[in-house]
Parts: sequence; structure tokens; C-alpha cells
Amino acid sequence: MTRSQTPPMIRMTGIRKAYRLHRKLFAPVEELVAVNDLSLEVAAGETVGLVGESGCGKSTAVSIMLGLLKPDRGEVEIAGRKIGALSVDERVRLIQPVFQNPNASLNPVKRIASLIGQPLHLHGGENVKAEVARMLDLVGLPARLADAYPGELSGGQRQRVAIARALILKPRVLICDEPTSALDVSVQAQIINLLLSLKSEFGLTMVFVSHNLAVVEHLADRVAVMYLGQKVEEAPTDALFDGAQHPYTKALLAATLLPDPETGMPEQLIGAAPADPFATYAGCRFAPRCREVQESCHTTEQTLRRLGASSVRCTIAGQKGRVGAAEPKPSGCS
Repeated sequence: MTRSQTPPMIRMTGIRKAYRLHRKLFAPVEELVAVNDLSLEVAAGETVGLVGESGCGKSTAVSIMLGLLKPDRGEVEIAGRKIGALSVDERVRLIQPVFQNPNASLNPVKRIASLIGQPLHLHGGENVKAEVARMLDLVGLPARLADAYPGELSGGQRQRVAIARALILKPRVLICDEPTSALDVSVQAQIINLLLSLKSEFGLTMVFVSHNLAVVEHLADRVAVMYLGQKVEEAPTDALFDGAQHPYTKALLAATLLPDPETGMPEQLIGAAPADPFATYAGCRFAPRCREVQESCHTTEQTLRRLGASSVRCTIAGQKGRVGAAEPKPSGCS
């Protein structure tokens, strides 16, 4: 099979996932569309950043990617195989997660060696003790911690344990869902550098979910931006940070806090209206909050289209003379 014929390591096609919920205690049931018409491909060895506000559908998307949730519509393929056709044993050896909070994902009454080695015990691995020792070394933890409990470790050390456990089966794909958000800034940098090192060591394909755009810029080859369940922009990392096309992406970049206190608070390019995941939209979902909005945005269905290096879900993107059209990239994102 030639390179052009090689299937992507991850392919999501037309994914939709909705929940039926009560907005308030005695309110009628309403439909909340968490993910709508999401298509995403991740090539072998590539790292894709998935960004957006809380509630935009990122975590639902990665749960579907991991096979933990079944979509209402659409298909997921891992290494060219439909995820529903994979046995549990095949799936866990292909794709593994690292979650946001290691305190919740690590059993507090199990020793570190047992936690890291558990996947091998469950899925027929050999030389478990030696493999655990090797993984401790790879993630930068001293061997003496093998007999410790999670509560005896720092937050950064616990996240290293979670990474070691995820990689002990030698998966081809690692899904990182906000793995640094609960850590101090200095520790975040250490974990990011560790992930970069392990990506090279294992030849990993990665999806990295984060609110921190500076982290995504440092780690990702390509970035997909989500808003209320839809992918609104996707581009190579440099192209997106140097010249974002969608008004929402530009607003996220402009909201980045800079390290110089004399610069003050960043300008807000998002309107005061809150995002409403229950609302129905004839046009753009971001229109109620967009400073560049035009009348047609409320009525014209938005579809992804190519614009330079980006795919963007915006009919007015690229027009000259729009509000914020020449907004520079914040220097703090580099």
C-alpha cells in the first residue's frame, strides 16, 4: 500500500451525538446536540489539538473516539478498522486515554506498580514487573515509587503514572483529554515535554484536548477548533496561530493572557450573549456572539470550506474590512 493509500490512524465521519435532558428540574425534556456533523482525520504519527470552550463537545468527541460512547450517527475508524468491529482487547492495544484528573483515574488503595501493570494483567502481558520498571523509568519516576500509593505522590507524579499505565500496552494512539489543566505551570511544561519524548519513543499518534492554546501551539501539528458541537476551523498549527480565519478562533487567540502585566487584560472579541447548546440555529451558531456578524449569518447554513490553509465554517471569513480581520496573533502564544 502506498503512502497516499494508507488510511489515517483515526477517521471520524459525520459524527452526531445528542442527549435528551431537562434544562431545569421541572422543565420539559429538550435535545442537546453535543457533537454535530463532526469529521476528523488524524494521520499516523500526527498530533492534532482539539480546542474550544467548555461545553463545545470536545470530551464527547474523544469518548466516541475511544469507543466509550456510541454516536447516534456516523462512523469511527481506528487504523482502518471500524471501532465497533474491534474487540475490547484489540481496542485497548490500539488506543488509550490519559484523562484530566489522575486523582479520579487512579485507585487510591492500589500501589503504583499494581496500577501501571494492571493492563498487562488484564490483557495477557508477560514480564509484568520488568515492564512496570521500564515504564517508570520512561516517564521519569524513581523505581522506589513502585511500592507507593497515589496519595503519596504529587499531582505531576500521578499524571506520569497515568501516562505510564496508558502506554504499557504499547498502543498506537494516545488520547490526552486536558492532561495538564490540573497542574502547576512549571509541572505542565514537564508533562508536555514528556509527551513529546514519548511520542518519539513509541511512534505515537496523538489527539490533545486542551483549553490552553499555548500548550496546543507547542505540541500539535494541526488544530481543530470546536464551537457548540461543530468543528468551525481546522488548519496546520502555524497557519492557524499566524492567521486564524473564523471569528471564534480569533477571539480565542485574542483572549490569551500575556506574561507582561503592563499589557493589561486582553480585548474581548466575543459578545456578552452566552452560548446556548439547547438553541436551534438556521445559520451560524456563533452569530449571537460574533462581532463580525452580518444579517446573512443568522439565516445562511454554514458549511466547511477551504480558505487558504484552513477549513473554515464561516461564509464571511476572508472578506476584507471586517471587524478584527487584521488582529495580530498575541505574542504570549509563542
